[in-house]
Amino acid sequence: MTTPSTPDSELVLARARRRYLIAMSLGPIALVALCVVSFVGPGNRGSILPVLGFLAFALILLSFGYVRRNSPARWNRVAAISGVVAGVYGAVGVLSWRDGESRLLIAVAVLVVLSLVPWLAVRNASASVLARPKGDLAGATVELSFALRDEADGRFLIREDEIAVRIRRKVRRNLDDDHDDVVSFPGVAEVEVIDLPGGDEVEIGLSYTVTPSAGPALRIRVDDESIDREDEWIVPIDEAWQAAEALRTRMAQSSSK
Repeated sequence: MTTPSTPDSELVLARARRRYLIAMSLGPIALVALCVVSFVGPGNRGSILPVLGFLAFALILLSFGYVRRNSPARWNRVAAISGVVAGVYGAVGVLSWRDGESRLLIAVAVLVVLSLVPWLAVRNASASVLARPKGDLAGATVELSFALRDEADGRFLIREDEIAVRIRRKVRRNLDDDHDDVVSFPGVAEVEVIDLPGGDEVEIGLSYTVTPSAGPALRIRVDDESIDREDEWIVPIDEAWQAAEALRTRMAQSSSK
């Protein structure tokens, strides 16, 4: 019998998500503070456009982090990107709005702090969630991420109402590819765990093929009538049993809503 989620895991997830959102707010808050400091300066009160630009950019960064709040496997990457961008933008603002010999030192400090602090704060938060057994989080809203075997940057993702495969090396090579190959739960007709002999090329959806070593895998039969699509995914992951149980749990929960 499948347990949707344990209270302990839900508590860990809630704490980690809170720490992530706080960390992702540091850059936007710092940019807003720079706006206030710069605008009240005697030499800058006549120019409102840079201030509005900073405020808009702070809102974009905040939204960028918020929409990924349920994807702990991506938190480190998101925090690093957001931090560096906020740091560079803040440093440029300091160089543009301040005079004197100290402005370079202040700009470097802003760059370092905004780049590193969010990432350092998020590292432990994401690790605390990813270290939990995936089955414990099946009933939560978090995106479950399973590493594809022999694909250094490949993931099988189970979301609240869909599954997806992402292989970043293929995304970078083919810029016109979608980020994920996605199927909603109603389009998943069958899920089973199989053993692969290894060495043979297998297909995962329309976008990706991999050549995994021997080991367990998910076989997912796709029959999505809404887009007239029939397919079979062979997903080589070492945690295939956990993934199958989590997927069945979420599909059952989704169908009962």
